[in-house]
Parts: sequence; C-alpha cells; structure tokens
Amino acid sequence: MHTSGGRVSIVINGVTYSARGVIKIAKSNQTNASGVNQDGTLYRTVQPKARTAECTFDRFVRTTDQKPLVWDERVLQMTDMQVTFTETDGGQQHIMSGAFWVGDPQEDTSTGEIEGLSIAADDCKTINL
Repeated sequence: MHTSGGRVSIVINGVTYSARGVIKIAKSNQTNASGVNQDGTLYRTVQPKARTAECTFDRFVRTTDQKPLVWDERVLQMTDMQVTFTETDGGQQHIMSGAFWVGDPQEDTSTGEIEGLSIAADDCKTINL
C-alpha cells in the first residue's frame, strides 16, 4: 500500500511557503511527440524542456529577516533557488535546484491566494523518507 496526498511543506532558499491546492511537479527534462508519415509509419520527436513545479501559494510569507514577502518583480528576480517539497504523509521529498520563478504573480484579495506562478529548475531529485 502507498499513500499519496496529505500535507506538503515548501521551503525556498530557507523560507517556508504555504501551498494552496494541488502541486504538480514535472521532473522530466524532455517531452516526446509522435507523428505519422504519409506511408503510415510512426515517428517520434524529442524536445528538451525545463523541469517545473506548478502550485499556488498563501500570500502571507515571512522572509528570513521576518519581513512580509512582497509578491512583485522582486520575487521574479530570484534565481538559483533551492526548492524543497516535502510530502509529510507520502514520505517523499522533491528537491529542485538552480530554480527560478516563471509567470506573473496575481493576488486574489478575497482569499489571500497567489497564483500565476510556476517554478523552473535545472534539476529535480526525489528522495524517499
């Protein structure tokens, strides 16, 4: 039997973030596509891509000096991030390195949710805890 879901903690460069909703981690650095030639034979194409993580966040994050994080261009300028997703119930840790933010942070003032961002990384490793 295995367990999926449950609690997940996120730490980025030593700062704890609270995720909202589902976290989707794409660990592969390639994507494949298929096609068919005019004679009916199948072919495959391979393209490189970034390893990514998609999630939404609670806007109330405190930086390492205990100041509120401002979700603007200062966040987007962060590079070479170390990102750790720990699945408390699933017993796995996903570590992304050489990461940076992608997208346009948007704040839902009615819920405090930050959306419109994802993370792209050079590398992603999974460790069973």
